Amino acid sequence: MSSATLGMRMSVSSTSPGDGARTSRQPSTPGMDTLADLASMQHHQQTARANAGGLRSAEIYDHPTSSAAILPALHAMSRPTISAQRRGGSYDMAMTDGSAETPSPRRYSTKALSETDLQTVTQLVEYLAANPFSYDSHVQLINLLHQGLLNHSHVQSPASYDLLHELQSARETMSSRFALGEDLWADWIQDQILLASSLEEKISVMELCGKGVEEEPGSMKLWLTYGQWMLSLYKQAHPHDLRVSGIGTISARHALSEEDSMVAREVFSWPQMMEVWKSAEQETRWRINDSHLVWDTWTELLMLELASSPLQEVVNDTQYHFVNRLQTPHATWEQTFEAYSNFVSRYDNAQYEKTMVTANRLGLDAKQTFSLREIRESEIMRASENNDKGAEFKAYSDYIDWELSQSRKKNNFKFELANAVCQRATLRFPSHSELWEGYAMFLVEEITTHRRRGMSVISILEKATRHCPWSGTLWSQLLLSAEISSLPFPDIGDIKHKATSTGLLDAGGLEEVLKVSTAWCGFLRRRAFYQDSTDEDKDVAEVGILSAIEDMDNMGRTKYGPEYQGDPEYRLEKIYIRFLTQRRDWDGAREYWKKLISKRGNSYEFWLRFYLWEMNTWSKLVYIETDPSGGGRPFKPTEATKVLQQALRRPNLDWPEKIIDTLQHHCEDNEDAEELQASVAQVWKDTRAVRKRREKDYEKAQAEALQQQQQVQQDLASFQDSSQVSTKRKREDANEAAISKRSRPDALESTEAQVEEQRLEAPSVLKRDRENATVVVKNLPLKTSETRLRQYFRDVSPIALASIFYVLIVQ
Repeated sequence: MSSATLGMRMSVSSTSPGDGARTSRQPSTPGMDTLADLASMQHHQQTARANAGGLRSAEIYDHPTSSAAILPALHAMSRPTISAQRRGGSYDMAMTDGSAETPSPRRYSTKALSETDLQTVTQLVEYLAANPFSYDSHVQLINLLHQGLLNHSHVQSPASYDLLHELQSARETMSSRFALGEDLWADWIQDQILLASSLEEKISVMELCGKGVEEEPGSMKLWLTYGQWMLSLYKQAHPHDLRVSGIGTISARHALSEEDSMVAREVFSWPQMMEVWKSAEQETRWRINDSHLVWDTWTELLMLELASSPLQEVVNDTQYHFVNRLQTPHATWEQTFEAYSNFVSRYDNAQYEKTMVTANRLGLDAKQTFSLREIRESEIMRASENNDKGAEFKAYSDYIDWELSQSRKKNNFKFELANAVCQRATLRFPSHSELWEGYAMFLVEEITTHRRRGMSVISILEKATRHCPWSGTLWSQLLLSAEISSLPFPDIGDIKHKATSTGLLDAGGLEEVLKVSTAWCGFLRRRAFYQDSTDEDKDVAEVGILSAIEDMDNMGRTKYGPEYQGDPEYRLEKIYIRFLTQRRDWDGAREYWKKLISKRGNSYEFWLRFYLWEMNTWSKLVYIETDPSGGGRPFKPTEATKVLQQALRRPNLDWPEKIIDTLQHHCEDNEDAEELQASVAQVWKDTRAVRKRREKDYEKAQAEALQQQQQVQQDLASFQDSSQVSTKRKREDANEAAISKRSRPDALESTEAQVEEQRLEAPSVLKRDRENATVVVKNLPLKTSETRLRQYFRDVSPIALASIFYVLIVQ
């Protein structure tokens, strides 16, 4: 193997050749290819959802807050294979044909696992073959196979593990569909370290470490492993460098051949190793609980480097390294101060007192900052040591809320610390969408509200959508951030395609799909009216929005049948109306409003929105046209008046009073005397009609309440009759038992004193009698209504409820 080849292999970045060659379409090109892209995207999206089957939630527009409600639904999914492609420093999910396929079902055999575990492996492989997007099944399969490798390694060479190929395939398969998370990455790297024997395999481990820290950049576990592995490679390539003989916890298991050793000495250099440790320190600096694990080792290496080259420039750099650390909150501040003391006494002893006083003063804020957070760090550590995931999640959630609530005016809020806690939480719970969504919103607020420059949320959102591809909130934020960052249209289209093509969004219900569709359609509408937009852009927007509306409608009807009424907020439809309005197609937009009446006509909010649109349209038209006969007087808002009048003709309108008030004020402000007089008459008439309608509703409610009360009394009477019968039967049975007992010879010996003793002891051995027990509720508020009591006891059975109300009435 040549040095050049090894140099190429050592590059952590593996950008796809085609990524850099992509060019954005020019606005002036014909629109057929863009429209074809949209049609293709819609086709893939419909195909994926058609295969989703029973995936979608029973509730159309539910809002799951965590992956706990999502992951079980993923088991039922069957989707095309997805492979991971590195692009622009992140992993993307793209459709492929046959890469990282789940292994074909077969019988597995190894002495490293029990028969029960092997059966589970077989079942998981068969299940994943039909349901390749079952997240939990992937994790369970990998963990089982990994445990088998560890068991096998205790007695034999790891390379002879029977299911080694299956373990590798399972990891690659899951990595192509989901982000693995910190723990699975750490297990993978440790397994590869066990297996690495040749120089090429050792380099592969190094590349795997690079991929791991790229996907989980703030992971202390992965960065520490990466740095230790680089140190072990350097020690193996330079066995005569005694400086590092006592440093490091990872040792390469297999010695290198003479030829490989020569190449390794050229490849595994000191600067390369130090660069990894430097990156590790930068990425983990603000982890105040355990950042010292990396910092201590890197500092030890810096001191070795300084000892071999004690130049003043190097001394100054090392001193800055210590001072910067002392001003950073961390758990081992005192140990850092002691190490700095040793450094100063050796390299600047003449200024020792002055230097240490200054260092102590500079570190006051860092020590106070850590002390304020120490109790929260202890809560997390305690929950982790007890393996209590629920308590650990709550500790992280409370910690994040506390960090974000710190005062900015008093300089108590520290972005780096809040960001680090959010990062730690998502590392610990990588598939919990609520944490990722909170993390993303925190960064968005920092950029938009607090004007934090030089920071992009795209990289975090890309990682978030890879960890939780079922979250519509994360995908919609990624689309919006891509638009704000002015990414090319094909790239934004790829994001939308990746979000919808697998059908993973359906696991969260139609609401998650709708979030992405809303973000996509909003982007298309805005893009259509950029300053440099063309007619092609408008055509693309119209096709895309209408396709999304049709697609959502088909999804709902497929799942819920013809009675499906669509999104209650009709978000996509409003985007299309806005698009038509911006294009000044007033009639087309008005007709689309009217098209929605059949589904939304009973909602007063719909009519108010329709009315406000008409008023907004009228206000624009008055600057375009004027009434020739009115001496320049603008047109009356006739269409807006018609909307309110039409709303009042709906017999089932949910809040007609609101429309009546709006109509009255509208006519007073905008109509002439004739129309105002007519509206006053209509308002009077409609008010009377509404009053009669409310009276009928009240009478109906009273009748239903009376009927319900009568039913309760009937249930109570029935309950009392059954109780009396039961009591009488028990009494008769008791008498018969007593007579039978007295007829026995041994019963005749019972004395009156024994009977009295049994009577006195009886209360201590009484058992629960649910049929004859009575619960009395006292001290209820005087204004407590029967309706409120029924609401409180709504989960009680009807018979028991009847007895409860009987007691309450008597009391």
